[in-house]
Amino acid sequence: MKRIICIGACVLAFIYAGAQTNIKGKVFDAINNAPLSGATINYSGKGETTSDKEGNFSIPCGKSIRVTVSYIGFDSRQFTIKDCNEQLNIGLTPSSKYLNDVEITATSTRNKSILYQPSSLTKLTTIELKRSTGLFLDDAINTNVPGVSMSRRSVSGGQQFNIRGYGNGVRGTNGVSSNFDGQGYKVYLNGIPITDAEGITLLDDIDFGSVGNVEITKGPSGTLYGLAIAGVVNLKTIKPEKGKTSIGQEVVLGSYGLERYTTHFQMSTDHSSLLMNYGSQHSDGFMIHNASRKKFVNVAGDFQVNEKQSLNFYGGYSDSYDERAGELTIAQYDAKDYSGNPAYIQRNAHSNIISFRLGVGHTYSFNNHVSNTTTVFGTGMTNNSSSAAGWTDKDPINYGVRSTIDTRFGLNGGITVSGITGIEAQRQHA
Repeated sequence: MKRIICIGACVLAFIYAGAQTNIKGKVFDAINNAPLSGATINYSGKGETTSDKEGNFSIPCGKSIRVTVSYIGFDSRQFTIKDCNEQLNIGLTPSSKYLNDVEITATSTRNKSILYQPSSLTKLTTIELKRSTGLFLDDAINTNVPGVSMSRRSVSGGQQFNIRGYGNGVRGTNGVSSNFDGQGYKVYLNGIPITDAEGITLLDDIDFGSVGNVEITKGPSGTLYGLAIAGVVNLKTIKPEKGKTSIGQEVVLGSYGLERYTTHFQMSTDHSSLLMNYGSQHSDGFMIHNASRKKFVNVAGDFQVNEKQSLNFYGGYSDSYDERAGELTIAQYDAKDYSGNPAYIQRNAHSNIISFRLGVGHTYSFNNHVSNTTTVFGTGMTNNSSSAAGWTDKDPINYGVRSTIDTRFGLNGGITVSGITGIEAQRQHA
């Protein structure tokens, strides 16, 4: 009896194994026959796989299995397998509709995977940014991005990047960078240049607690961002969770009298999103004459007007004041004497920046091959900063426009020609 049961089980296993044959397929662009790498293939809701770099895939086959094939920027296809012996050739048509959620990055190729990019690209999400206090960006940069360092001259003032050894500028009377102004790189916030028309980047008025995504391109990026020999840093504010509306109050308390209070409103639907932040931050600092305060208001939104058009905007106001205690001598550092530089304290060295930033962007898709994104922006600022023997008193107004045209055409033989053409113009009165 046991022998009969064993033989029966083997026969059933053999039949089951024979039934679980695989069917192969290929996903490609229906217009130019170019393979689509990373397309998602879902079969009967029980399993999922993706196509390789040549667009090929393989899934278990069985009659009446329902298959759904999807790819970003293309219309999805659904069908039922009828013959497991035939290869599936699935051509997807580029979608004429705008996606509900589009993330624009510094990548210039159709494959958005970082491994396939010709430039050195690093991306930080909310997880990395909030791993420490979430208030100071240098915590996340210095921990997660090789080849890039970020420093602060005070509690939340004098922030600057150094990308592969470039970006500090020149100190003293030999250059314009006498107050920790960054040079050689460019910084953008929601598509709005933080770097002014002179090529100087001040970050004191940026509320990093409202940033939810950071992208850093190391090395020359002039083809996409103009004069940026060291690299480019793209900052994006927190993205509200789709389908939810929330009002919240966040409180952060820390050592040296650190207090941070943030009131936020977030709303997101299928066609729009809105983020509003208001808050204040204060710290007594870890040494004499090292106090810091910051007040800020941020408003960011995205709206899909119709299938061809979408709008986005950002507005921000900040009032930042940081006391400067000056550099320590080697003797002070060795003795753990954090009394600072007496000349800085006597002259009330500080950094005070009050600013307002505003930008509006418009994206229009002419057809499946050509689209345009244009952003107009403006920044008004009052900046007075002093040290032991220098004073900067500046009231610059920057305004400009940035416009890019994305093109993508299919040629014979599965060849695709794509590119980005654009212009960025900025003017400053100070």
